[in-house]
Amino acid sequence: MRTIWMVQDEADRVLRQRRAFRDCVAALAEPASDVSGAELIYGELVGNTVRYAAGPVEVRLEVHNGDAPVLTVRDHGPGLHCHPWTPRRDPYAESGRGLGIVELLARAVAVDRPSDGGTLIRAVLPVTPRAKVA
Repeated sequence: MRTIWMVQDEADRVLRQRRAFRDCVAALAEPASDVSGAELIYGELVGNTVRYAAGPVEVRLEVHNGDAPVLTVRDHGPGLHCHPWTPRRDPYAESGRGLGIVELLARAVAVDRPSDGGTLIRAVLPVTPRAKVA
């Protein structure tokens, strides 16, 4: 995989990079791709770091051999104790839906708890890259 976009900073500043992330995804995506969905995934994952794990965060966007791009968000907070989202949960709740939204939009999601703490989430974005990514 090669990293095509990366940002490291305090979580609230990284959240402000949402537009730059969208622009990068749009530049590599086929027209039928869900760029808005990819942007929402970014906003949900980075927004969770602002809310629950304030501090340094690293975000990477990677592509490999024409596969869908992978968004990786790594924080150094207390670690995520997630439960799978199910339709039985209150869809109007003000919190607790972010990872469920990500799971619905992304092609795949993996949540890891690194041994040195924090949370690492990888989401395969709903984006098909153009044949040649600059």
